[in-house]
Parts: sequence; C-alpha cells; structure tokens
Amino acid sequence: MTKTRATRGEATTPVRTPRKEVQRGRGRPPKRLSETTPTKNDKTPKSARKTRGETKGHEDEPNGRAGAAGGDNKAAGSDDDQQERPAAKRRRTYTKRKHADNALDLDACIFFPNRLDAHEANSERFIPTADDQLAFEAVRAEAAAADSRITGIPQSQLDPSTPSTPSAVVSGVGYQVKKIRIGVYEIDSWYISPYPDEYSRHPLLYICEFCLKYMKSEYTYHRHCMKCALRHPPGDEIYRDGNISVFEVDGRKNKVYCQNLCLIGKMFLDTKTLYFDVEPFLFYILCEYDSTGYHFAGYYSKEKRCAQDYNLSCIMILPSKQREGYGKLLIEFSYLLSKKEGTPGSPEKPLSDFGLLSYRSYWRRAIYEILLAMHTDVAAPAVSVNELSTQTGMTVDDIISTLQTDGMLQRLPGSTSTSNNSSGYSIVVDIDKISEYLDKAKQKNPRRINPSMLMWTPYLTKGPFGTINNTGDSEAPPANGVSNAASGANEVPVDELSV
Repeated sequence: MTKTRATRGEATTPVRTPRKEVQRGRGRPPKRLSETTPTKNDKTPKSARKTRGETKGHEDEPNGRAGAAGGDNKAAGSDDDQQERPAAKRRRTYTKRKHADNALDLDACIFFPNRLDAHEANSERFIPTADDQLAFEAVRAEAAAADSRITGIPQSQLDPSTPSTPSAVVSGVGYQVKKIRIGVYEIDSWYISPYPDEYSRHPLLYICEFCLKYMKSEYTYHRHCMKCALRHPPGDEIYRDGNISVFEVDGRKNKVYCQNLCLIGKMFLDTKTLYFDVEPFLFYILCEYDSTGYHFAGYYSKEKRCAQDYNLSCIMILPSKQREGYGKLLIEFSYLLSKKEGTPGSPEKPLSDFGLLSYRSYWRRAIYEILLAMHTDVAAPAVSVNELSTQTGMTVDDIISTLQTDGMLQRLPGSTSTSNNSSGYSIVVDIDKISEYLDKAKQKNPRRINPSMLMWTPYLTKGPFGTINNTGDSEAPPANGVSNAASGANEVPVDELSV
C-alpha cells in the first residue's frame, strides 16, 4: 500500500509504507489479542481491569477516543480508519474433567455400549505382570498343541518360540491339506499342494465343483454355493456325447480358474510343477452333466506351441471318478485332436507310474484294433509304421516301443537295414491273442470317443512348408516329413504277417 506526501509547489512522490512482518515458522501473522483479554502475568481483578484504549486516552473519554485523536494512530482521519474492523474469531477450548487424584474421569468417556464397564476399559496399566506372562505361555502352548493336531506334525518338530507358520517347521516339512470336499465327495489328498498358508493349515478344504474356488469354512462354502452363478467351466464346449462333455479353457483368458485347477491336480500328482504360469497352456475339462450342471471329473493340459509336438502335458482324474475309464477317454480324446491337426502327438516325458500304465494300455489297444482290421481285410494295402502313425495319431517311436514291449517285431533272416524296400523287420501277429485282449478291454472299459461329436477347430496347424497358421485349411505334411509313398523302408506287406 502506497501513500503520497506532498507540499505546496512540490511534485508528489510515492512513499511505500513497510509491511507487517509475518511470524517465522507459522506462515501466518501473530494472533491479535482482544482488547479485553488479560495478559499471562496480569493479576489484577477483572473488575479493575481497563481496556487498552482507556489506558492510552483520557479516563473521562470512553473507549480511548481522545488517545486516538491525539495522534497515537498515524492514519487518523483516513477513510480506512473510518471502517470498523471485523471482530476476531474466538476459538473454543476444551478442558478434561479430572478427579481430585488427577486421574481421568472414566465415567465421562464413551465405551462400547453395554459391553465394558469403567474397570474393564481402564488402559492405564500397560506393563504386563508375571501373571500375564504365565497366562500368555499357557495359551501359546495350547495353540501349539492345536496346530499339531490339525497338521499332523509332532509338536516336538515345531519351534515354540516362533509363530506357527510353515517356515517354522523343522526339516522342511510343510503343512498338507488332508482332505478336500468337492461336490458330494470328500477325498483324501496324496501330496502337498502349495495352497496359501492360511488355507494349508486347515485339514479340510471346501472346493466349489463349478468355479473351483477353495474355502476354509463350511458356512462360507454353503453361502458360496447359493450365490455361484457358474454351472460349467468357463470355456467352449467342444465335445458332447450323452452325459459326457469336454470344455476347452484358455489359460490366458481364465487365469484364476486354471490356477485353482492346477492346485487340485498337484494334490494327486507328485511330478507336477506347474501351478501359476498357466497362460501358455490349454486345458480340457471332462465333466459329467446332470440337472444341476456340469460336474468336474478330470482334466488334461497341453501347450499351445510345443516344439516337440506334445499333445498332453498333464492329466488328472479325481480319485472319486477313477476306475471308470475316464483316463483312457481323455487320452483317446487327445489323440483325436492330434489327428484333427494332422500332426502325430505324444505325451510329455517323463510319464508318471500311473500315466505310463494308462498310455501303454491305450497304445496297445489302438494298434491291435488296426492290425486286426487289416488282417481280416484281405484286399487291404500294405501296412507300415508310418501308416499306423497316420491312423492312430501316435508317433513312430511310441508305436515301435509298444510293438517291442509285446514282442511283435521280428528280424527277418538274411536282411540288412540298408536293403531296398525292406526294413529287415516284420510284425508278428497272434490273432487269437489280439482278439482275446480286445474283448476284455471292451468289457472293462466300454467308454469310447465318438469322432462325429467333436466340434473343434485346431488352435495352431502346420502348413505344407512348416509355417504356422490358424486357418487349418492347408494339408499337413506326413509323419516325420516323409510321404507314405517314399516310406517303403518300413512297409510290411500283409502276406508277411505271421499268424
């Protein structure tokens, strides 16, 4: 704010008045004291106190107007002084009610309504006593005994000085979920699955059979079943035959569902290592259909792009659905997709014990059916290993290993591997043995895949020059890149089949 000072005959020169300094560190000017506010050391009675205006002006003039007119204010007579300044805001102050012993009045505080009294709400004593320490040790020992009963781990292997977590278990022994309840079945687990710690500590997990969400409480499980809107796997139904359906689920589009699926699979597969990286895989879910929905029975997975042409990476059937032929049904379904793609497939190695038994049984049955059909048909053309690979969707290595295991390959006398149009081996077939085996297999496992019920387009196919495309219209190359016409080295005429 500037003011001018001028005399007669002189030019007006602006004069700048100094600003009021702001209190450092506060960011605001110092607080104004009210005219009637007493000072800190003022011991004068209230009745004898005078305002600041009265002390500066004459006593006979109220409010110190004489002092103001006497030149005490430099800006007297200006327009700004004529305006009345606004009154300063008064701040409310709060005081705490105290007892005579300088303690807080607990009755004046607000407690939990009708829950705590004044003694229970008193928090003045914060240092635990010896009785408190003894009570804490007793409760901790009781909790350790409860953990030992729940997890099945001896209490001597648990460290009582640390929290009861899987990291506190000696010799690397972790918590294992003993049972799962999925649908109407309660199934014992075989191996440790990496569920979160708060779920692994419970002996029984509740799993929704439609969305595969896992829960700790039966109450939560029933509440979830009432609200779960999913009645089938979140994918495309590509096969349906009677009450059997197969859904294709993409691990990239339904990541949480596929992760829960892998956690269930780990409980029954010792060699499984994939849990959370599910995006590069496709999952094929086998379900049983009824009026309530599609109930989970098993699954298998395979890579979207595999350089080794594996058509199956992992397969699992729930123990409650085993011994019903579902394992071989999924194996046959995987080879049906391989034939649809035009590329022979094989399971990922190494196979588990149960997987090897299931695959050998399926390989033997598939090869025997083709050999029996070609033996009964006299007009059938020559059969070779490549021809068997084309009709079954199996790789040449799997076919040869199966024939060698059954003793059906015999070396021809006087033949060499370099002779023209002859591999030096012939397939020895015992028709009675093959027929007896197939009859038993049909009685034991009557479930078969019907290729006409498949509604599916290959995810990736190989073109005639090895290029990858998504159309599936181009003709795929023969097995091992060799045409059937040029594979005379492995051909075995029907007349040479020893019966």
